Amino acid sequence: MVQEDIYCKDVLVQLSAIEKSVKSLSNHILENHLYNCVTKDIEDGNMDIIDELISLFKKFNK
Repeated sequence: MVQEDIYCKDVLVQLSAIEKSVKSLSNHILENHLYNCVTKDIEDGNMDIIDELISLFKKFNK
């Protein structure tokens, strides 16, 4: 779009849509991670997963 000299507002709207899509996908993957991987680790007694989650949430919310 930039190379085609599309109006800046239109490029920004598309970028916003992409950001929302990526955030939605990230939320979906995080939810699956919590229900599957994290649940299994806790059931197996791996409490280090809590530290991993804290780190993940800190990165995710920047």
